[in-house]
Amino acid sequence: MLKENGYRVTDGTPIRVRMVQVNLPNGGQEILLTNLYDETLYSIDDLKHLYKLRWGIETAYDKQKNKQQMEQFSGTRVICIQQDYAAGLIVANLQSLIEKQSCNYLRQVNQKRKHNYRINRNISFASLKHDIVQLFLSADTEELLYRIQKKFERYLEPVRPRRHYQRYKKATRSTGKFQTFSNYKRAI
Repeated sequence: MLKENGYRVTDGTPIRVRMVQVNLPNGGQEILLTNLYDETLYSIDDLKHLYKLRWGIETAYDKQKNKQQMEQFSGTRVICIQQDYAAGLIVANLQSLIEKQSCNYLRQVNQKRKHNYRINRNISFASLKHDIVQLFLSADTEELLYRIQKKFERYLEPVRPRRHYQRYKKATRSTGKFQTFSNYKRAI
């Protein structure tokens, strides 16, 4: 994109960024990189607030990359990558819509339990992959969508707020086959 806008980019081209250290409420620290260079216009508190607003987008990227594994393409040509990504978005949107239909059921379940519960997304993706083709071929899609929704509702997980564990990062291979996180089984 830089090249298309008239910038000459080589391996040695420097990239100017501003590095900001942000103190977190739990005593930890985060390092943010930004291209908002002017410290008088953009204070550390401003950047901290902007990053907090952006957190929903960051978690969406995490969901696409790690849970849906949307970077695992079936080919190397541009059209293959575009088709795989578009198909992944369709599946993700369909899963979200069906999950949304379970709100009333979850409300009833949550009234009777200690913790609030939600649909287990990893399992719902796995169950959806078996029925998605049928959705496009079936004459009675309403009944099939209802059946899929009932499958989703069978697998709930508790929502435990303010639950934090120390992260232990494993060494990852820089080359070779993609490896999923140890606490996720590949759903799709």
